[in-house]
Amino acid sequence: MSTPQEFFQKNGYVVIENLVSREIANMLYAYTITVVQSIDFKLMHSKNEYSEDWDGDFGDIQVAGTFKKYGDPLMDTLLVNCTTAIESATGLDLQPNYSYWRLYQKDNILEKHKDRDSCEVSVTMCLGYNNSNVDLSKYPNYNWPMFVESKDRPEGLPISLNPGDAIIYRGCDVEHWRDRFLGLHHSQVFLHYNDKSGELRELYDGRPMIGIPGKFKRL
Repeated sequence: MSTPQEFFQKNGYVVIENLVSREIANMLYAYTITVVQSIDFKLMHSKNEYSEDWDGDFGDIQVAGTFKKYGDPLMDTLLVNCTTAIESATGLDLQPNYSYWRLYQKDNILEKHKDRDSCEVSVTMCLGYNNSNVDLSKYPNYNWPMFVESKDRPEGLPISLNPGDAIIYRGCDVEHWRDRFLGLHHSQVFLHYNDKSGELRELYDGRPMIGIPGKFKRL
């Protein structure tokens, strides 16, 4: 049986169960729900104090109408704290770049794509979900998968994650996508790193520190 490093080097991705504990995942899931609710409230009652850069927004380009946030202080802290674990799983010396989280909604689709240059090694971690509306007689044990490009399966390999589990993949090289989501919402955080031996070495995605918006990039 191959090690995570060997599997990653061969296939360009690897699944890591319990990258964070279920307790931490549950807390982060509750946090994302609270953030979305609080920003929705702010937009209704105090719109003049709303900042898309600092608060996040409902204008995700890849998944229309879905809330997303770049550089969240809590998630950026997770990004940095997970670096050693991601290095261990990949065998690479990595620099943390940025976090990005998204709360998917019913009927969302993530089109097939590759990530940008600051995402040489990407991590997608399941934080939690609400599938209470799904008809289990039609979809028993429904758990919305992410598909990754696979040499052995041209149609893509579906990978389902439980809260705290993660897929580490070569974001710039491995195509990945999701089909239509049947549940009510699904919270996912993305952690992006670059190989320190590569050409792109702008720490924190070109920002002077973690936990701040992308508008402060030096790039």
